[in-house]
Amino acid sequence: MRRFFKTGAVLFFGVLANIAPVSAQILGTSARQLPKGSLKLLTYYQGTQGQNLNFNVAAPAQCTTANGLAYPCGQAGDVAVKGSGGMGVMKLVYQPWESFQYYAAFGVGEYSISVPSVTANNKLTGDNPGFMGTIGLRSVILADTQFSPAVAVDGSISWTRYTFNRIFPENGAPGVSSSINQRLFMAQYQVAVEASHLFTISDAPKIDKEHDSMLPVVPEGFKVEPYGGVKWVLIQSDLHDYTNGTHAGGQQNTVTPFLGLRIPIYENEGLFAETTFVDGYQYAGGLEVRFK
Repeated sequence: MRRFFKTGAVLFFGVLANIAPVSAQILGTSARQLPKGSLKLLTYYQGTQGQNLNFNVAAPAQCTTANGLAYPCGQAGDVAVKGSGGMGVMKLVYQPWESFQYYAAFGVGEYSISVPSVTANNKLTGDNPGFMGTIGLRSVILADTQFSPAVAVDGSISWTRYTFNRIFPENGAPGVSSSINQRLFMAQYQVAVEASHLFTISDAPKIDKEHDSMLPVVPEGFKVEPYGGVKWVLIQSDLHDYTNGTHAGGQQNTVTPFLGLRIPIYENEGLFAETTFVDGYQYAGGLEVRFK
């Protein structure tokens, strides 16, 4: 049991310390089934750094032959765009019966994207906050028992919208900045397979060298619930320029593992931390409260 506690503590503080903001939605909950009629509220902060977004852009142009005949010679291709930002989120989870958990989330935050050009990377950012909305459901396939972990399948759809009004080189060149009027819209589809297990620490002693005695590290009955799994994520992005009416966007597929840790504080309250680390980095940490 001491080994389980030690592993869980290392994981939890490692997740908190590895705050290097992914392209996936934070789950924030373990695979454990809730009692029938349960209602749970989560409040947390999530950050993203280096999120991959594929933009398919076209460069329309007109070429001319030696005798003056014009013909189209524009090219199209994918551009690797990186996104970073942070957001505060509130998530409500409800399990009306014994089968599914239904949830919805709403977030407010900031986001910027880095777009490569011929000579340098340009950063698009905005002064106004962006908004995120999520709906989803999950089904517990296997319940958590003394001898086996819980397993759940989770599916969600998210929409995110940000408005950009400034563009400038990422190298910070002084006096080089331009006003823009662009909107970034992202639709994200996610399916996750998750496993978790609740450990109860019944005996976690340590040696008190001064008095040569054994003292408990944590109170008897302390609980910790590590969780993790794999997420498949599809992101559809669209960058709309309101000045000239053009669009740029594309799709990005990602399969990424995730790790998390939930620590119940009282019967209906707890803390959690979670991280994902493919196609960018994402982290989250916050509080959960169960009302029923």
